[in-house]
Amino acid sequence: MSQVINRVPVNLSELLKEDVLLPADLVVTSFQTDPAQIEAGELFVCLAGDAAEAAAQLETAKARGARAALVGDTLTLPESLSGDVYRVEDVHSIPGRVAQALYDFPASQLKSIAITGTSGKTSVSYIIAGMLAESGYPVGLIGSLGVYDGRVLLPNRETTPRPLLLAELMARMLRNGCSHVIVEVSSEALEDSRLSGIKFDAVCLTNVRRDHLDLHKTVDLYRRTKMKIFNYVKEDALVVCNPSDRVTGAILHLIKNPTITIGMHPNEAMVNGMRVEQNRGEQTFYIIAGSDAIPVRTKIIGKEHICNCLTAAALGLSWDIDLKTVVRGIERVEHIPGRMERIDCGQPFGVFVDNASTPESLADVLQTLREVTEGMIYTVLSAPDDNDRSKRPLMGRAAEQGSDLVILTIGRQADPATGVKDLLQGIENSAKCLKRTFRRSDAITWALSNAAPEDTVLIIGSDLTPGADPEETVSDRQFVRHWLYENQPCLEAFWY
Repeated sequence: MSQVINRVPVNLSELLKEDVLLPADLVVTSFQTDPAQIEAGELFVCLAGDAAEAAAQLETAKARGARAALVGDTLTLPESLSGDVYRVEDVHSIPGRVAQALYDFPASQLKSIAITGTSGKTSVSYIIAGMLAESGYPVGLIGSLGVYDGRVLLPNRETTPRPLLLAELMARMLRNGCSHVIVEVSSEALEDSRLSGIKFDAVCLTNVRRDHLDLHKTVDLYRRTKMKIFNYVKEDALVVCNPSDRVTGAILHLIKNPTITIGMHPNEAMVNGMRVEQNRGEQTFYIIAGSDAIPVRTKIIGKEHICNCLTAAALGLSWDIDLKTVVRGIERVEHIPGRMERIDCGQPFGVFVDNASTPESLADVLQTLREVTEGMIYTVLSAPDDNDRSKRPLMGRAAEQGSDLVILTIGRQADPATGVKDLLQGIENSAKCLKRTFRRSDAITWALSNAAPEDTVLIIGSDLTPGADPEETVSDRQFVRHWLYENQPCLEAFWY
């Protein structure tokens, strides 16, 4: 990051006066949650939940010269740690609140939109960004595909960054002239209270299914974590959601904020969609809002994309963006990397790359492709690169049910063979898994080589394929384009 965003000194006694009594002169310009990273004069925020671990961390921080330390008020600590160690009821909220203060509360100076849900977050964020840009609003974006700070696209290691980086990115957007910021919010970020100190102007809830059980342990706890998003909204914040999603529909009556609903059936919701036609290259649908209806033509296909567009439209309309401008904003987003992304190099068959990481999203993708495929569907599948092994057999089952041939390959797990083994547990008909490979480039090449006209090749998974040099990797889309340009058969028809 080339720009330097200066921090401002923060008087913790003022910032946290409702939480803890602190010395009036306790002013900091930085903090750490890792005691090994502490430098002299910094604040240490101890997030350990175990008393012994907390005591060890506090000793380390003290030895490294921490200015003061904050710790949870339920832990029993040695008396030797009483000096400059202060107890806070909700210590996990402290990093976010202090981070926002250190950068002069950038979130409060931007019109902010949070997007959360099991799937669709990235697509909705891109579409809303296109709509706002079409309306003349400079917009920043923070999500799984990177960060746009108003000038350049930056890499992003986590869907929702940690509090200090999150605050710095928002401050950078302000400096670059952004008026709006869109933040993809992961369940991990909600679990870690990374959004503390932020109150959003709007929330888009795409859907709530099952995911990340390695972190949340049960589906119920995962869903409860997703609902924590409503702890970070203004009282008048708008909520956009799809009540046809089973979990969302069940909690709709609990949402206290102004709510606008979207749906795919006439009169089902406040903003509805109606598909007119669809093929491999595009689809056309109507957005219907009250007595107004307007057609939309988009190169991204599928019902899920329509729902994502309706979510953006509902937000735009509620913020007084006219429907024609909304549609122009939707149509300017011609592709979203790894989200029903069509690779077209003139080949006679369809090729799509998608990062579906749950059984439901994979089933949705395959259903869409079945609607536009006259021939066979080849699915190249690797296990998602997270640690939630419980969903892998279900993804194998979804691939088997929606495909004609499933080609399994390794992903980016620490133990790739385990990923393939887990997927195989869900495949009941071994005849539909005609080729198994541990090399991703071989799997993709086999599918492309065997696809006939009217077939479709769907590539799901790691989006990381070995290049010509075994030490190098390229994205799936790059690998596919190169192979198609070099190897696809000549289809030229001669007049004789």
